[in-house]
Amino acid sequence: MSQVTERALIGWKAIAEMFGVTERTIKARRQEFLESGVIFYMNHGRPPRKRVCAFPSLLMRWTVLKGSNGKPI
Repeated sequence: MSQVTERALIGWKAIAEMFGVTERTIKARRQEFLESGVIFYMNHGRPPRKRVCAFPSLLMRWTVLKGSNGKPI
């Protein structure tokens, strides 16, 4: 039996590319993403730096829920 694994998007740029918007637009929603639990921070690279990360499936679910409430995304 095979398991499907999902890779996290690392960095604001990767998250912005998924939505087809600029990093600035995504960063403006930082607090909203954090409050909804869609993004998280982890240490990445050498030397370790705190980087923003998100799973594409959670971002898409958030987008659908946000849109279904009639709120602009």
